[in-house]
Amino acid sequence: MVVYGPKPLTRLNTETRHGFDEQYSSEKLLEALASNFIFYYDDKRHRTNGNPVPEETKREDADGYYQPIPDWKIVKDRQKTVAAALLLCLNLGVDPPDVTKTQPCARLESWVDPLAFQDSKKAIEQIGKNLQSQYETLSLRTRYKQSLDPCVEDVKRFCNSLRRASKDERILFHYNGHGVPQPTPSGEIWVFNRGYTQYIPVSLYDLQTWLGAPCIYVWDCNSAGNIVSNFRKFVQKRLRDDREGNHDMASPSPTDAYTECVQLASCENNELLPMNPELPADFFTCCLTNPIEISVKVFLMQSPLKDTKYSIFFQNNDPRRKESGASEMPNINIPGKLSERRTPLGELNWIFTAITDTIAWTSLPRALFKKLFRHDLMVAALFRNFLLAKRIMPWYNCHPVSDPELPDSIADHPMWRSWDLAIDEVLTKLLESTQANTTNTTFAESQLIKQPNEIIENGNGLQSKNTIGNLSSMSLVNFSPSAHANTNTSNSHPSSSQQQQHQQQFTKFFEQNLTAFDLWVKYGANSRHPPEQLPIVLQVLLSQVHRVRTLVLLSRFLDLGPWAVYLSLSIGIFPYVSKLLQSPAHELKPILVFIWARIFSIDYKNTQTELIKERGYQYFVKILVPEFGVPRGQSVSSNGSPLTMNVPASSSTQRYQMYQQQQQQQAYNSATLLSNNNTTDEQKAMAAFVLSCFVRDFPLGQKHCFSIELVNKLCFFIEDSEVPLLRQWCIILIGQLYIHNPLHKTLCLENENMNTVVDSLKDPVPEIRCAALLAIKYFLSEEDDVNIILKLQQEFQQQVQQFQAQLQLLQSQQNQQQQQGNQQNTGHQIQQQYYQIQQQLQQVQTSMGQLQNINLRNIKQFEIKTIITTLSLVNDGSPMVRKELIIFLSQVVERYIDFFTVIAFTEISAEIVALETNGHEDESRNPTSVGHGSIFNTIWKALLICSEDPFVENKDLAGDVVDFILTKLNEHAKLGEMVKEMEQYMLKRSVVSVKGFASPNKLPTIRRPASLSNGKDDSYRNDAVSERRVFSMSSILKALGFANEQDSYSQNENNRSSNEKSSQGLSLMGIEYGTSPRVFPAIYQKRDSMITLPLKSCFLDYCSEYFQEPQMKKQEADEPGSIEFTAREWKRNRNESIIQETQSEKELALYGDWSNKIVTFDNKTQPKILLFTQFDNYVVASDDRDNITVYDWSTQEKLSRFSNGNPFGTKITDMKFLNDDDTPLLLAGSSDGIVNIYKDFHDSDDLFMISSWRGLTDLLLTPRSTGLLTEWQQSRGSLLVTGDVKIIRIWDALTESVEVDIPAKSSSLITSLTSDQFSGNIFIAGYSDGSIRVYDRRMDPRDSMIRMWKTPKRGNSSVGSWVNNIHLQRGGYRELVSGTNNGVVALWDIREDKPVCTFTDEGEPGKKLGSTMTSMQVHEHASIIATGTKEIKLWTTSGDLLRTFKNLGSNHSGTISGMATGARSSPFISSMAFHPHRMVLTANNSHDTTFNIYDCLDNRRDYMYY
Repeated sequence: MVVYGPKPLTRLNTETRHGFDEQYSSEKLLEALASNFIFYYDDKRHRTNGNPVPEETKREDADGYYQPIPDWKIVKDRQKTVAAALLLCLNLGVDPPDVTKTQPCARLESWVDPLAFQDSKKAIEQIGKNLQSQYETLSLRTRYKQSLDPCVEDVKRFCNSLRRASKDERILFHYNGHGVPQPTPSGEIWVFNRGYTQYIPVSLYDLQTWLGAPCIYVWDCNSAGNIVSNFRKFVQKRLRDDREGNHDMASPSPTDAYTECVQLASCENNELLPMNPELPADFFTCCLTNPIEISVKVFLMQSPLKDTKYSIFFQNNDPRRKESGASEMPNINIPGKLSERRTPLGELNWIFTAITDTIAWTSLPRALFKKLFRHDLMVAALFRNFLLAKRIMPWYNCHPVSDPELPDSIADHPMWRSWDLAIDEVLTKLLESTQANTTNTTFAESQLIKQPNEIIENGNGLQSKNTIGNLSSMSLVNFSPSAHANTNTSNSHPSSSQQQQHQQQFTKFFEQNLTAFDLWVKYGANSRHPPEQLPIVLQVLLSQVHRVRTLVLLSRFLDLGPWAVYLSLSIGIFPYVSKLLQSPAHELKPILVFIWARIFSIDYKNTQTELIKERGYQYFVKILVPEFGVPRGQSVSSNGSPLTMNVPASSSTQRYQMYQQQQQQQAYNSATLLSNNNTTDEQKAMAAFVLSCFVRDFPLGQKHCFSIELVNKLCFFIEDSEVPLLRQWCIILIGQLYIHNPLHKTLCLENENMNTVVDSLKDPVPEIRCAALLAIKYFLSEEDDVNIILKLQQEFQQQVQQFQAQLQLLQSQQNQQQQQGNQQNTGHQIQQQYYQIQQQLQQVQTSMGQLQNINLRNIKQFEIKTIITTLSLVNDGSPMVRKELIIFLSQVVERYIDFFTVIAFTEISAEIVALETNGHEDESRNPTSVGHGSIFNTIWKALLICSEDPFVENKDLAGDVVDFILTKLNEHAKLGEMVKEMEQYMLKRSVVSVKGFASPNKLPTIRRPASLSNGKDDSYRNDAVSERRVFSMSSILKALGFANEQDSYSQNENNRSSNEKSSQGLSLMGIEYGTSPRVFPAIYQKRDSMITLPLKSCFLDYCSEYFQEPQMKKQEADEPGSIEFTAREWKRNRNESIIQETQSEKELALYGDWSNKIVTFDNKTQPKILLFTQFDNYVVASDDRDNITVYDWSTQEKLSRFSNGNPFGTKITDMKFLNDDDTPLLLAGSSDGIVNIYKDFHDSDDLFMISSWRGLTDLLLTPRSTGLLTEWQQSRGSLLVTGDVKIIRIWDALTESVEVDIPAKSSSLITSLTSDQFSGNIFIAGYSDGSIRVYDRRMDPRDSMIRMWKTPKRGNSSVGSWVNNIHLQRGGYRELVSGTNNGVVALWDIREDKPVCTFTDEGEPGKKLGSTMTSMQVHEHASIIATGTKEIKLWTTSGDLLRTFKNLGSNHSGTISGMATGARSSPFISSMAFHPHRMVLTANNSHDTTFNIYDCLDNRRDYMYY
């Protein structure tokens, strides 16, 4: 049988090489890889470089995430209602002439029936007394004065005296005009004359003048709306007169104060008060002062069940009312007290407060709500009750009005239904209780029904309303322990039935609203609209039963973001959580520390002083040090604490000390047992954060909080905790505890706490390294240390004098009591106070002794050692760490600026001398010059290194520090003139190009520091005429030829468009560096102000933002249904689809046509590296300069082009993709050892730099150098870098630090690097001498090289080979393939000493020695190898040649570079790249700006068999 067709292929390998098949069979390894698979360089620090969210972003607040309320705090100096004028114009028995009352008519005034009194004088006195009692339920602190049926003179004198006594505080003016005519249309109110024969009008203008301002007016009369409108007119008249210069001299208050007056009126214009006999005559006043009772009675009267279920409440009515024909009014007394929430009356009042707060908060603007409900206790109570009047009085054709005006929607608010339900539940409970006590009907009736006679006969007026019933947030601020104690003394022996009522819950209102709030937090929080249950949640904090659940829900709400914290603070949460710090309950600690961390994260300045009150800060100290503040007995060692001194007690306290020792020891032991078992490390981190905010820029807080005991505990956590957040904030807290305090610095230094902080510079977490730098920066000495010590000494002396005076006073008191024989009663308390003061005195005396022994020299010596240690971070892998180092060094420079000016002058002088001696600086430099070898010279060198930092922000910051030094040098009194001459010399030398460095297209220029410019675009222009011309060190280096000014990104941005246009059609040598736009970090703004040192660090604000971010819920990318989650799921499905689709193409690769060109891209510059992404249709090309271009090969579009930023003379030598399974990041390595990582590289608008660092610091630049070579291991997060060095360095992506340096064990140049992508243990390097070395990371670095091969030579050739590529397949059968420049391709197995297969690319036919193989690539999954000489050849891994074709370039490829290269000569292949999954190949020729992309086409034909 004869077969016509292609030659049969050699059998391919079907076994996994290197024994890696065990990896696929190990389920444990596969599960570990799957669980540990993470995305790298995706943390917040990579998006921000340690910069907090810009203020502009917060102000814009497009997503409503911040919604700041800066004035949330209720200031202590707010106005209070200190006095009240109760003006009653009733004239009982005489009706006013302008109103005809109905019969029967409403008669009750303050629940007093005037007809029950024979003497009208006694009746009005009882009415006034009851009215005052009702107001006292709102505020006990207000001074009340009554004016009963007054005349005009009495009113004037009454008002003037109140204003004089009240000064600038608020006055309540209550006017009851039921016995006088209604107000006039001009707003005049009526009183009486002396003989009660005439009604006398009083002008509102006069009343304003008498009372002054501010005031709150309550108008209970007919047509009260006239008063409100005219009152406003008179206020406006006063303001106009003031503007015109006609100030009312008789007014006791400023005119602006009248705008703060508040009015509550019973009805509108031309409306009459209700005359319904079922209602009291002062219906409006009852709503304002007795909201619970009037609500219950109106509810019963309106209820359809009043004749059935609630009929008992309409029994036993006053027989006199029946005789007069009046309708029935329910006579019910809700048992309990307003202030006791466990009673029915107290619970109703509690619910009413929550409901009215909710209605107001959801209906009013925030500013108005705060003004009316959070500033004044009386105003808040009256307006809260006024909401009830707005609801129920319109049912009786009366519409209350107010100033400021409230919306009418309040009357129909849905929360009123909850109020009706609560009343119904309480009444139902009472009825059930009544039925259960059928054997004791007298008790039930006495509890539920109260006769009018009893109200009159009761001397105290209203028995159930004689205590404070307001539960607003101000009640905690204005809480008086004495008042609270007085309220608890009454009814100290309740009956058993009352105790049973106290224990039961009468409604489920709060429980149901907590459930509603829970559901809102779960499902409605994304809207970021205020939940209506928030004021109710605030009220539930008063309940011990629901407190824990409420705090948990509140913490979940605060976790939503700053907007939720601001809302909670504005509603009044702060006084509540402050009081809870006094609670000893251990279960509250985790919740409270979380809540306080959220509060401090958004506003620590307004909350610091609150923690000093009642020593609230100790709550958080005890979370870190549970035994803090618990004295130890004498048997317990003090561990040599510097703040503890065992001074013998005086004779008067020795017996008390012996008595206290046993109790102290027991308390200390119990605190120790509770030590670390109650809180987690995360909660301890929150406590450390709260304390750090507490002492931040707050010397008084630092003084209270500092103790060696606390610092020792923080150091313990730094050394032993596995939670980075705790270590980070412990370090920051230590720094905050000793900043600006030499005594604390000395104590920490002597106690060796600083060694722990310095050791943290080596911590694997970048944020902790930054925190250590910040803490060390706080430790630096200051110029005014001596003054601080003197100030501390004076404070200690004053404290000693105060304590000694107190001790003498207590001693004299004790002696007097001994003489009088009363020692048994108060002697114990005096001894306790004496002992405590003596302990404080001993501590102050100890601190004074330590203050005198401070040695600032020791601090400076340790400071110098520490600075040397920090310089090791100059080449740290994290830009954020390097930025903090620059800021740290800026403070060193500012502290020792004189030394640095000398160092800079010496270095510049030496450079000029070196130029004059033709670069033989070693011969001319004096090794004993000023500053040579000093710490300041070392710091200067470090600053110069940092001024060329690859990260733009760091480069600018370091440049500012260098410019500051040189500016000071230029301004120096003695050296300034000499510096100018040196500058002129440098300007002349800058015109001359230094051989080998200067650009042929543009001469370098000297950059002027921005601090000396006009702030315009000319800040970087050369201005040799300027008399005050100074220079920056970076410009000096450029002038000397070490760099080119074209890397200035500001010029690049200005010249970008013109450069791009001029670059078209030019030769390759004509393309300059920096023609493409530079890439900047995501959050970075260039300084636009004067240079000031030290530079300000934003790291503390950046770290604080962690506690503003949601921590209790999943990340957005892990939350099903979110955009990020959906996008990631889509990408995962897409990736699996591509993998499945390309599996069948592996066979196609063996017989398909690889010469099918699908697209050609013109890169404008010659591509040197080509790279495909795995799953996105991107191909990235980089040239031999600094340009990177991204294309979409499926749509044949150019997506973006940008500059890598590497300086003149360097080039991009390697590129890799990170996180290729999700959102790929582009890693670019350049020949100067710099590694840059970019995100969104395919989008020019969203493109930004994530990270940048020096992968290799000592990389040699030679003509044959390959530059920086990289290998990224996604499975382990490791980046292997090498080049013309003797090591292979492994960077860890998580820690952004060097993991290990592995010796290459070869003097040859490393030309290629590859590794096992599965487990990451094995990596292989190819060398310029043709050798290949295999390394195992699991071995000791000195023994890590486990195998070395020598690549085969080609035939009998003696020419040495150069390994131009070696690659280990990621998939397939894990083939390890090497290719050398002599055309030999070898396949290796690390278990074998020799190659398993070799074949040779002979190059062009007809040549004896063949052509040089310039490129070799291996497909990641298919058994295909591509080699490139002057043509492309496709091979199988068995050495069979599949396809040969030429890569056709552009038409002008023969004349590129501006010179003839020989049109008849075919160019070499410059670079090639396979697609990781698809059968797609890209290639380009040397001296050609275009590259082609080919795919494998199925062109099989049916062959005939004979």
